[in-house]
Amino acid sequence: MSFGSAAFAAPVQGKASVKLTHVFATLQTGQEDKKPEDVEACRKQVSAPGSRYLGITVTTQYSIDAQSMIMTASSSLPSPKATQPLQLTVNMPPLGIAGQYAFGAFRPPVLPNNYVLFSIGLDFKGAKSSVLVLNEGKDYNCLVTSDAAPFGGALSEKLGSQQK
Repeated sequence: MSFGSAAFAAPVQGKASVKLTHVFATLQTGQEDKKPEDVEACRKQVSAPGSRYLGITVTTQYSIDAQSMIMTASSSLPSPKATQPLQLTVNMPPLGIAGQYAFGAFRPPVLPNNYVLFSIGLDFKGAKSSVLVLNEGKDYNCLVTSDAAPFGGALSEKLGSQQK
């Protein structure tokens, strides 16, 4: 008896570490806020001691079974505050976005005022991580990401639908 090797393809397990180097202001719709003063306010906010995200490294471990579409991911990042625990882990369910493997946690218990996102290409290359810092009472939120051009894709649309 012979079985095709694809039927027994094991899930791809991997680990990706990326540095959050870009800051954007986002409107509540998930679109980019291009006001320079909002972008500058975000840059200050995500660099401040109590909300330090800019420059941190996010490490995501994932398991993706392309056959069954069963997948899991969790991202670990330094705590933005000088409190315990020093390293936070956020479990993220898949987001079901075509053309990529994307995961997200919206207001996870360890970071209740944030969204944590991770995506990787179908070829398991081009890993990207993002943290969206929610600003109650402001017209904008702050996106800190490893992606130099995070707007315009399906992940941006998903962000917008979650912020409303």
